[in-house]
Amino acid sequence: MLNGKEKKVMQYLFTECSGKKSALIEPDDILNFLQPKYEINNIELDQILNGLVLENYIDIVNSDKNGKLVYCVSLKSKGEGFERERKNAKKNLYLILTRTVILACISFAITMILKAIFKF
Repeated sequence: MLNGKEKKVMQYLFTECSGKKSALIEPDDILNFLQPKYEINNIELDQILNGLVLENYIDIVNSDKNGKLVYCVSLKSKGEGFERERKNAKKNLYLILTRTVILACISFAITMILKAIFKF
């Protein structure tokens, strides 16, 4: 299971790599994408990317372009299914919330019926 930062990084990588075999991504691009919500540095970014590699979401190769670090990222099969996994998680959350509300309404109705029958 991915934490919030990993999900956000994976979301960016998924959008950049969608429809392509691989993409060249600079660390600053990822950091700028995370900027409004998360304040992380390059070391944390490397740890997140290594975690995604270990969990078989991506393959990553560090390269050098004009003296700057550039990541060559390609999605693995688990990474290609990231968006579908995210949609399924949302769907399951809505299902659980709906079920909880329906059960609460049924419980309330049964309580009111029993109160009317026994007049407590």
